[in-house]
Amino acid sequence: MKCLIVSADDFGLTNGLNEGIVKACINGIVTCVNIMPSGESFENALALLKETGITEVGAHLSLTQTRPLTEYSKVSTLVTSAGKFHNDYKTFFSKFISGKIDIAQAYFELKRQMEILNATGLRVTNLSSHENIHMAPSILNLFIRRAKEFKVKAIRFPHGDRSFHYGINMIYKKLVLSFFEKRMGEILRASDIEFPDHFRGFFHSGKINENVVLQIIGTLEKGTTELIRHPGLIDRELTKKFLFIIIAKWNLKRLPAHILKK
Repeated sequence: MKCLIVSADDFGLTNGLNEGIVKACINGIVTCVNIMPSGESFENALALLKETGITEVGAHLSLTQTRPLTEYSKVSTLVTSAGKFHNDYKTFFSKFISGKIDIAQAYFELKRQMEILNATGLRVTNLSSHENIHMAPSILNLFIRRAKEFKVKAIRFPHGDRSFHYGINMIYKKLVLSFFEKRMGEILRASDIEFPDHFRGFFHSGKINENVVLQIIGTLEKGTTELIRHPGLIDRELTKKFLFIIIAKWNLKRLPAHILKK
């Protein structure tokens, strides 16, 4: 049997992304919504979930691009002078590798994000991270602790992705994935945390279109595959935040149901 989980990340980041993700759930192929408790539009996301009757979500935890939910004194190594997380994973890991990130502060912040989400009454089915920062072993261990503490059975495992594009950026992503995935797999298997058999979407982030989606679906392997996407509507808020990002067009038309489960 072949099963496909289509995950929509960054729910709660901006109102435009929230609206696009909800449309992709209702009219498209998204089957899992990953919500960001630290997102500026978290409350808007909760309201949309209530309107649409969605009661199960994934927790999309963040230590970059958003703002902390813990007071500044407890997360001082995680934030800028403006009190927000660093703008991207490159800055975060640069500080992390140089020893300027206090892992204990990351622990408390991730716990706080889960507490906020848990208080909503939504059922959390899985954990993932913004910009996949949990691929780093020490961060992954924090996620495993959070999963067990809040009784979440699954954590995202980026591994074995396939590419339909080529170029320098693709080579870079392949190097990143190959560097982290072996150790990540070892840690997850030793923890008894669940994860899908296959993973797609890491290589095509920001470059996906209908043809790529169909290629991925046409090459599904036996077992469960998670396909991550970032559907959304471009609004003023998103443009202001990410002028440097080109968001690929997302086809929100419903695909035949039989291709989601074979």
